[in-house]
Amino acid sequence: MLWVICNESIAEDVRDVLEGNGVSGYTIWREVLGAHIGHKTHWGDAIFPGHNWTFMTVDEEEHINGVIQRLREMKREDRYHRAGIKAYIQDADAAV
Repeated sequence: MLWVICNESIAEDVRDVLEGNGVSGYTIWREVLGAHIGHKTHWGDAIFPGHNWTFMTVDEEEHINGVIQRLREMKREDRYHRAGIKAYIQDADAAV
């Protein structure tokens, strides 16, 4: 399972990465709020504008690896690095 959390300003680019690496499906949570020590907090209001998006997918390892590689490349670009992007891998077993 791959989780990707990013600023809404680059969310469409992240979605393109998922689709461009053959990911068969994903779930998106839009307007996600959160805080991280040492980083600007976005609360989605006039004082602290902005939201994050969270993507979750369970797919073939080769597709996940392709996504991770591209996200690493993107994060090296100043635009994406400043916007904020994180990715996490988690083991998942189908239960139903």
